[in-house]
Amino acid sequence: MIRQLTEKDREAVLAFVGDRSAENLFIIGDIEAFGFESDTVTVWGDFDEVGSLTSILLRYRENFIPYARDIEKLDGKAWGDVISQAGQLKMISGLKRMVGKVLPFVHASQREKKLCFYAKREDGLPLNRDVARRDVKMAFPEEADKIVQLTSGIDEFSSVEKDPAVLQKNMEKGISRTYYIEQKDEPVSVVSTTAETHGAAMIVGVCTQKDYRHQGLATACMIKMIAALKAEHKQPCLFYDNPAAGKIYKRLGFVDIGEWVMVNY
Repeated sequence: MIRQLTEKDREAVLAFVGDRSAENLFIIGDIEAFGFESDTVTVWGDFDEVGSLTSILLRYRENFIPYARDIEKLDGKAWGDVISQAGQLKMISGLKRMVGKVLPFVHASQREKKLCFYAKREDGLPLNRDVARRDVKMAFPEEADKIVQLTSGIDEFSSVEKDPAVLQKNMEKGISRTYYIEQKDEPVSVVSTTAETHGAAMIVGVCTQKDYRHQGLATACMIKMIAALKAEHKQPCLFYDNPAAGKIYKRLGFVDIGEWVMVNY
């Protein structure tokens, strides 16, 4: 049986997804930030005959994320019907094996499909500070415009928030933060987070201006970010689709935990 969930279901849902906080970072983060009864987020649950959750579907704006502990209990057709009836579809994203069960039952034209590796770093790993730098700064919310100006000027970069007002709001809410290095009073290398929860954070926007690459600036920003998250016992997570970037992340202690797919409609 599928029904829309409410605040009364919070404890059960967070228990259902909480043992895989890295894999479910977006689901947990959206619930923590927006709850169950807002225009921004809707959550549905599928229950078995004894009333136990078997899978869930979360809508964040026009993006839908399915999840089940046991993939055999994820009813792709039922969730495809829910997505179609919701009428707000622009994206379906999630772990590849989960999304793959739903896609055949979504009758809409796909515009783009992107597959990334999903990686996390365990909290107990030591951090090599040999390449740390003293000039890595934490951005204030009021500096969101210059952070977005840097990332918007990099052609191959597309995973960071492009609206300074949204980035500033997220920084003020504590679900996003940014570290950067500047030259001549302008940021040249930056690392940000998004969807921070009480136990994890998604690292995004790792980039350096072309003239300042191959100097270890992004690595220094990453080390600063990891150290800050580690101090708060938040597990760093990230996506990557570039093998060269993957090698850098693995040297910093990240390990692949699966593939993440994003299907745009």
